[in-house]
Amino acid sequence: MRAKLWTDAMDSIGSSFEMGIVTSRRFHGEVSVLQIGRVQLGSAKTIADGTVKVVRSEAKLRHDADDRIMILINRGDTPMSARQFGRNIELKRDEMTVLSMDMPSECSTPHSGHSHVILLPREIVESPGRMLELLSATRLNTQRTAQLLLSQNVEQLLRTEEDIDQSLEIASGDYIIQLVSTILQVNGSNPTKPKAKKPDIRIADIRKQIARSYRIPDLAPGDVGERLGMSARSIQHVLSQHGATFSQELMAMRLEAAFGMLRSGATGAIADIAFKCGFSDLSTFYRAFRARYGKTPNSFRAPT
Repeated sequence: MRAKLWTDAMDSIGSSFEMGIVTSRRFHGEVSVLQIGRVQLGSAKTIADGTVKVVRSEAKLRHDADDRIMILINRGDTPMSARQFGRNIELKRDEMTVLSMDMPSECSTPHSGHSHVILLPREIVESPGRMLELLSATRLNTQRTAQLLLSQNVEQLLRTEEDIDQSLEIASGDYIIQLVSTILQVNGSNPTKPKAKKPDIRIADIRKQIARSYRIPDLAPGDVGERLGMSARSIQHVLSQHGATFSQELMAMRLEAAFGMLRSGATGAIADIAFKCGFSDLSTFYRAFRARYGKTPNSFRAPT
């Protein structure tokens, strides 16, 4: 498959990418995607004689508003690198990292490569913003047994040629979610435990709508509710059941976005970054940023 078709095929995971092939005279790519409950699995193989880059740019972020978490596993013998939040990590065979789909990122191999990806909803992690700030584009080195089980399970599911019935699909998706939440523990916190009761899917829909709209300065609960067929009061009620308020969720997403832009090398003025992330008052941005991260925005700029 040539480069353009390969990139188009990758869009089937629900997110858009830009691709660069440096000084390569040949290219062949293969992509497969499998939906398992709330989890999406993907496999990508490339054959090339030059560097292959896959990029999530600001333009692509705006295009699809994907706020999922991605686990990236190198399944090839060629080392591959991943970059986000100003950090760059090289992954050898069977090593993995985590990336945020709503922040700029770049993955590359010096030539032929093979990777597996696992895309999961953010709410599987208790504090996704904090987890990504600490672990994004770093080599995951916790829970090696869980990592091995995760890698093997994904491999087997992607290889299967049989139709998976609904009950097995749900069980497999929940198992993957449990393994990932165990691997992504932050500061020794307990992994997310599966709940016996039926999950409230409304919270995921609300958070996704906030993630798509947080750049709007005067975003209100009613605006989100209108898109979901819910009242502003219902939006607030659902959030309160999960220990949050609308203003807290909105502020967290705006601050995470600003943090990601700063760490990813944004060169604009601090005010411009704040306004792009939905802040209409610069003093509010500085105060909230320092309260969350303990330092000023300038302290987190990626080195030039």
